[in-house]
Amino acid sequence: MSHLKAFAALAMLCLTGFAFAQNLNLGGNTLQLKPESLQEELSAGRVVSAQLLGAARLLPNPALQRYVNLVGRRVAEQAGRKEITWSFGVVDSTALNAFAAPGGYILVTSALLQMLDTEDELAAVLGHEISHVVRKHHYRVIRKQQMLEFGAKAVSIGGDSGSIADGLSGMVANVLARGLDKSSEFEADRDGMVFAARAGYDASALIRVMEKLVNASKDESGKLLLSTHPSANERSITMAKAVNAELEKAAILSPAAPRLQRQLKN
Repeated sequence: MSHLKAFAALAMLCLTGFAFAQNLNLGGNTLQLKPESLQEELSAGRVVSAQLLGAARLLPNPALQRYVNLVGRRVAEQAGRKEITWSFGVVDSTALNAFAAPGGYILVTSALLQMLDTEDELAAVLGHEISHVVRKHHYRVIRKQQMLEFGAKAVSIGGDSGSIADGLSGMVANVLARGLDKSSEFEADRDGMVFAARAGYDASALIRVMEKLVNASKDESGKLLLSTHPSANERSITMAKAVNAELEKAAILSPAAPRLQRQLKN
């Protein structure tokens, strides 16, 4: 596609995240974090994904699971983190939500999947969650909280200290319940549009998903997502402001759009 180079350039701008502080100043006392590592990130991801799967089982539909993995990996190829083995899954839940664990573990609820109309919308949702992993949003929050809770000895997630390992699962639960800050969610929305468009999907699909969530916000099923994310209206407005000429050019349904409904009917 002719706009791929422009998307690549835009994606590079989107992915130049802030430098995460390796030192925490606590009332004049400075605690130093060890440098980030892929091994630590994957360790944190296993804890997070285990907690998520402990709360909701994977949907027993192998064909649908394979399909979501294929779509997710196609979008993830545009994200630049080649060192990660991405895993995508659908969990059996009536809540409208999706989750990203450090290291490339991404889950979407069956209710949210049923709400989507096209593969483009699925790609957009997965692109948003992929961005959280690429930018290490949850990983960095967990590292910071670990240092605050356990002090200078908490130099590595999953370290030798039993108390640190025991406390990490509770810390993760708090992070998941509270969610990320607005700037992280807006970053992931913007990146998600770019990743999906670069993969050949409709660049405006995530905005349509937000419109569906506005309607769902009146229902119990939408409460969990709204409790951990900015409002759908606010996200739609912010995304609309981020649309440039190249993204607008790609705001058309992809040839793959109808495949989601075929998969859901099987």
